[in-house]
Amino acid sequence: MGHEAGKTMTVVELRRKLKKYSKDMPVFGTWEGVCGYIEPEKFFVEDISKGYENDKCTCLLIDVERY
Repeated sequence: MGHEAGKTMTVVELRRKLKKYSKDMPVFGTWEGVCGYIEPEKFFVEDISKGYENDKCTCLLIDVERY
């Protein structure tokens, strides 16, 4: 079925997908019920061989369970 990295989105696919959501909507990566922060300074490029109640708001969640 191909290389594992080939199953992930490309930058252009991610940009197209994100256009569907509000520009100020928070984004989290989620796995096993955990919501992990996605911080701009935490983006990096790497060779890979195989994210309080008064803060509640609508957020975009990206399922990142497969790792």
